[in-house]
Amino acid sequence: MKRMMREVHLPRRLRSVVWFMETLRIKPRPPFSFERTVRRLFHLQKSGYFVRKGILYRTLRAKGRPFVVEIGWQAPFLQFRIHQAVTPEERRELKEQLRRMFSADVDLIPFYRRAEQDELLAPVVRKRKGLRPVLDPTLYECLIKTIISQQLNLAFAGTLIDRLMQLAGERVEFDGESVCVFPTPDRVAALSYEDLTRLKFSRRKAEYVIDISRMVAEGALDLEGLRRRSDEEVMETLLPLRGIGRWTVECLLLFGMGRPDLLPAADIGLRRAVQKVYGLAKRPGEEEVRRIGEAWAPWRSYATFYLWDAITGG
Repeated sequence: MKRMMREVHLPRRLRSVVWFMETLRIKPRPPFSFERTVRRLFHLQKSGYFVRKGILYRTLRAKGRPFVVEIGWQAPFLQFRIHQAVTPEERRELKEQLRRMFSADVDLIPFYRRAEQDELLAPVVRKRKGLRPVLDPTLYECLIKTIISQQLNLAFAGTLIDRLMQLAGERVEFDGESVCVFPTPDRVAALSYEDLTRLKFSRRKAEYVIDISRMVAEGALDLEGLRRRSDEEVMETLLPLRGIGRWTVECLLLFGMGRPDLLPAADIGLRRAVQKVYGLAKRPGEEEVRRIGEAWAPWRSYATFYLWDAITGG
């Protein structure tokens, strides 16, 4: 995988592909580190991404149609090549999705200034300059992935997500093979609980995934409409739903919406990172993490993300 990572962003590799249909270019606000951001993607085992011949791709959907998008970097632009013909409306939707996914409009400078005020956090942040979270393209995809990942390690959660995609996701032809797109709520809603338990989902988790998918498919839950709501309103809407706790909503706000000031203080990975970076004798509890994290506001999401990377990404 390290060899692939070195090749993913090489301009020579990007120019070698001549059978793309259209190119989208997005200029993110500097600083932006494509290499650090993509490395983090691989560490998280993000479903929907794949590598062929050292080049990174992502399956997406626009106007209801699946696409394969090549992801590359030619400074100072993120460069996305769409491997199908697209309509103007599909092109516009894909560009909006990709701009949001790669946090291209986020100004990191205020966060870096805030981090410099914390002598223990500052070196962690400096080492990762330009690292940005890559968001999921839809809130539905983010929520279902987060529910699947509850109380599981990254590897097994990724396996279950891939199995769900193989079972219910649409397929798109690419370079002589068939690749999967994350399934729509309708397709997951049509499954039975047994369909998922056969894939090694727990019965309870199968119920959570299918029941919430049915709510979205039937219009009882408008996830995309939550983008217009405050963090507190999103919490109030989702917490009463079976299978959704505070950590799940915090992850949705962070990795689905890109909200800047979330602090999932109960997260075990964040608590381990705080213990390591702040030199604590024992792992801090939720309240201690919240106390320490007060100094990171209004950028607690980014402090959390960088600390996660410090404990898991090297």
